Amino acid sequence: MPKEVEIQSDDYEVVPVGPIRRLEERIRKMERGKEGFVYESFVREILELIQSNQKLVDEIVKANDSLRDELAKIPGKIDELLQTWREFINILKEVGGAEANSTSMNEQFNKLIEQNREMLDSMKSMKSRRISQGFETAKKYPKIKIKR
Repeated sequence: MPKEVEIQSDDYEVVPVGPIRRLEERIRKMERGKEGFVYESFVREILELIQSNQKLVDEIVKANDSLRDELAKIPGKIDELLQTWREFINILKEVGGAEANSTSMNEQFNKLIEQNREMLDSMKSMKSRRISQGFETAKKYPKIKIKR
């Protein structure tokens, strides 16, 4: 016969083990389900990061392609610019060469110098006329003194 055990505190009870085992099994299943949910959300976050990274990579590739296209246009533009500069320099050389004949330039300078001399002579003659006319007009009229 079984012995009776006397329990002095109310903390202990005699409960059948079957329902407790079932509850433990349900808790284990729920924990496994939770872990699965946690892992599943973690995997979802990783997939979202991978997708966003892939979008960034796609945008960078597109930007790189458009940049390459624009850079490919630059040598042609530089060639056009150089050709335009060459034409401009040739025009300057032609204009400068036509006027740079030393004899024609010397002749033009000599003409300018002669014109300047003529102008100076005419100015001197005008000045001397004014001075002489000024003396004559002063002799014609008497001096008038004005008191203030």
